[in-house]
Amino acid sequence: MAVDAVRTLVRKLTAPSTSPLLPFIPKYIKVLFLLLILANSSSFPFLWHLRVWKYPLTAYYKAYTKGVNAFWRGWRKEVDKRGNIYQNRTKIRRIALFDDCDYNMHLSNSSYPKASDAGKMKWAIDNMAPCFATGLFMALGASHWQYFKEIPIGSTYTIETRLGGYGDKVHLVTEFIIYPKGKGKGKQSRPVSEAPKVNPNMSVPPSGTDTPVSAMAAVHPLKTPEEVVKRLAARARAPRADGGVVCCLAVTDYCFKIGRITIPPRVAFHLSLLSEDPDRRAHALNILRSKDHGAAFLRGGWRDDPLADVMGKDIGPDEEGSFEWIQNGREAMELVGQGLSAF
Repeated sequence: MAVDAVRTLVRKLTAPSTSPLLPFIPKYIKVLFLLLILANSSSFPFLWHLRVWKYPLTAYYKAYTKGVNAFWRGWRKEVDKRGNIYQNRTKIRRIALFDDCDYNMHLSNSSYPKASDAGKMKWAIDNMAPCFATGLFMALGASHWQYFKEIPIGSTYTIETRLGGYGDKVHLVTEFIIYPKGKGKGKQSRPVSEAPKVNPNMSVPPSGTDTPVSAMAAVHPLKTPEEVVKRLAARARAPRADGGVVCCLAVTDYCFKIGRITIPPRVAFHLSLLSEDPDRRAHALNILRSKDHGAAFLRGGWRDDPLADVMGKDIGPDEEGSFEWIQNGREAMELVGQGLSAF
């Protein structure tokens, strides 16, 4: 009896039906509902996780299939092609879709941080993949956002991430860029100034496509957070050499941790095999190949290492071989911190 009832129920559920689903709801409402779902499809559950975590998952898969040592060798070759942490810019492209825009049909300010997460994760994996084998992770310390121009709905925009400097934390600089029609990435626009390149005290390192900065920066070093913000705004309004327009600039502070222990960024860079010195790279590789993959080293062992005082300090010179950009970025963010302390 029970078996027959189950069979009857299964037949009813699997039998083809000619009656519409929810017949009491008008068809146009169903269509509107489906369009609403489609318009918000890029915000479906777990899509953000896929966009962000595809980079470490891809790296893990390559290390698993190729072998860790082969993966690290291949990864290091890619670093040599891209350039060091000063030179490397990671880029991803997104479209300002309906679910990311506000009622003015522009990319919502709340969508910028969400969209930038994938770019920052890509930067971390592209530049520092080996050090995460130790159990090290990056923790958000602070973020600062400056909005200059709206990104209209339907526009394609580029998220460019680079390292702006570091001290106790790393300062990742993210720019949201749109390219007006007729000024694609490969096309060059006339620079607004032929002034010599300078390194003002506040500046993060210029991107590879920036227009030269006015020489006034060298005459008037920045002293206050307000001047920092004004300089950033002026820099963003200047057209890039590739024709792009910076719509938003963000600086995000991250610290490196293993458990509850904070690790200096320079130590993390060292374990990322970023040194140009083969002996120092071999030193880092031996630590990563240890039984615990360097976890004990990070928990305090690095302090007793013969390289403790110089570890990581040879990483990331600019085109002139200088490391001044690291200090400039750190001092700029210290000024911002001083300004925020007033509140």
